[in-house]
Amino acid sequence: MNIVKLYNMQKELDDRIIEKHGLRGQDLLPNTVLALQIEHCELFNEWRGFKHWSKDQEPRRRNMITEASDCLHFFLSIAQQLDIPAENLSTYDDSFEGSTPVLLSELLITIGLINTYEDRYRKVYAFRNAWFLFWNILEQRLQIYPDDLYQAYLDKNAENHKRQDTGY
Repeated sequence: MNIVKLYNMQKELDDRIIEKHGLRGQDLLPNTVLALQIEHCELFNEWRGFKHWSKDQEPRRRNMITEASDCLHFFLSIAQQLDIPAENLSTYDDSFEGSTPVLLSELLITIGLINTYEDRYRKVYAFRNAWFLFWNILEQRLQIYPDDLYQAYLDKNAENHKRQDTGY
């Protein structure tokens, strides 16, 4: 996956949205972090592995990839808002310990920390932890790999531009 290309595509989309909606100069980080958490919940809902009350625990792989690409959109937006260069965004990380539901909860908490810290250093630290945990969960737990997300990201980015064209 060419993360630099996706980063630049996200910047173009974000700049367009900011200009179109008159958001220049506003702190969009709290909303973007919340949006990222919500997209992760949508991803986990498609995974279904936590639904012990349901006989239907079959993951909806296609939907999971779509939701994971939505997560990637917001991660890239946050990276830009925190001035983290694309070159610093590696998808490599070590394994994390714990059951999948515990790691999913940890990810939501770690993402939320980006909003709670006051200083940029801590925000970046929380972002990097969430970023690596995201990739670990995708690859190690959900069997979704960077190449799976690449086309989904391109498709969703095009859809997001069309939405801006039609007054979404």
